Amino acid sequence: MAAYHQMGHDSQNLLSEDRLSAYRGAILSPVNYEVDQAAGIVEEHGSENFEMIFDPQLYYPNSARETLVRWDYFPDDVDTGDLRALAWWQDINKSLITTVAGFRPHSVCSPAVVPRVYAESYYCLNREVADDLQSRIKQTGIAVLQTVLVRLEDLSNDSKVGEIASIVSGSECQRVFLALLSDLEPRRELNETEDLKGAMRLIRFLEGSGIRTLVAFVASDVVLWKVAGARDCASGKFYNLRRFTPSRFGPPEEGGGGQLPYWFEESLMAYLRESDLMRVKEAGLLSSSSLGNPYALEILEQINKRPGVAWLGLSWRQYLYWFAHFENRCNATDFNAKALLKEADNNWKKLDELEIFMEERANDGSWTRPWLRSIVEAFKD
Repeated sequence: MAAYHQMGHDSQNLLSEDRLSAYRGAILSPVNYEVDQAAGIVEEHGSENFEMIFDPQLYYPNSARETLVRWDYFPDDVDTGDLRALAWWQDINKSLITTVAGFRPHSVCSPAVVPRVYAESYYCLNREVADDLQSRIKQTGIAVLQTVLVRLEDLSNDSKVGEIASIVSGSECQRVFLALLSDLEPRRELNETEDLKGAMRLIRFLEGSGIRTLVAFVASDVVLWKVAGARDCASGKFYNLRRFTPSRFGPPEEGGGGQLPYWFEESLMAYLRESDLMRVKEAGLLSSSSLGNPYALEILEQINKRPGVAWLGLSWRQYLYWFAHFENRCNATDFNAKALLKEADNNWKKLDELEIFMEERANDGSWTRPWLRSIVEAFKD
């Protein structure tokens, strides 16, 4: 059971921070790193206690940018090849094996594309591609995770959940790299109860079938996937590393996405702008988790001593520290997700009563009820 770094632009320095040592692995990105850079990261940070996973990231090959097109396994015939043919993917697998054998990550995700239609044939092909990669690479000692891309809205249909689970569990691969696709922008919380329940059931089915599931591109919704039984979850410093979105696979914007600093507050299960952070602090609603987070304390000290100075780098670290330690807490037998979300929901009510309104209108805690319903109802039957 582990938390993984979902690596993006200029993320390698985070792997060396002692206070982020609770992570047990990292997912390497060919979108943001050249081959020699990836090799250097593996050599410096990989160990038997820190797993390096390589994700080929061919999700949107027709719109690939930056360094991805310079990796040897990137197909020359991406515009003319038949992406629905196993033979086309087998050629990619051969090149991919040569590539990863050169810099030796511990594991590799099977290549997969985001389709136009998420049909049964699509999931069957993905499984065949993963099994082909598994059969070809096993002599190298590099493990394979079957990549499973699922459109979240499809999971509101129980029969679709069962169909996907049945296909995926028929693979020879013993691990899954699960990405849940949503049209919701990266910093907004998923809030469709039926979709979330379906995703939780899919995870529970896979884990129940003995398939270790790594849920990728995760944010505070980690609480749902851990309740469902996911053994591993991955997140990153940028918001588009915490939600599967097309922007993740294009060129990085100046300053790593041009993001503003946000504090993650467990007592509300929400991201807070600086002005809102101070309002919540004055209301006495900061969680013990936040007050025990060394990066959070640095942020508060900086706001106090150097008001107006940006703390974007600290905000990434404050969140990543929380994520790894929260994932670890979720694994404890006495962890109570329902109680945590009830408290968050009640704290939003307190803010309303105190007439404390967030700077961003959409930051209103409206997701806590759907999350509670998902936890209560997902496995009721």
